[in-house]
Amino acid sequence: MILFLLPILDMLTASVLLLHANFNVFPNMVVLVHGIYLGFKGLLFARSDFASKVDVLCSIYIILVGIGLHANKTVALVIAVWLVQKAVFALVPIR
Repeated sequence: MILFLLPILDMLTASVLLLHANFNVFPNMVVLVHGIYLGFKGLLFARSDFASKVDVLCSIYIILVGIGLHANKTVALVIAVWLVQKAVFALVPIR
């Protein structure tokens, strides 16, 4: 169950970040919660996984966006693509 939940939450985080950075759809608190989630998840798996270390870096940027300090559309797009591709690879079974 958790193997499907975490990638779906990553896709949701990517969507929230893109929609907030481009159209300011979500309040800052929603973006901040997603950044904190990604940071905790990244820290939880950072010892064994390089992608989780990148997630921690991405979460720092998302938290900055959630606080309202910085929002760059290009950086948000790169982070969203990273999260979505990681989620897709986690959901697609490799045989």
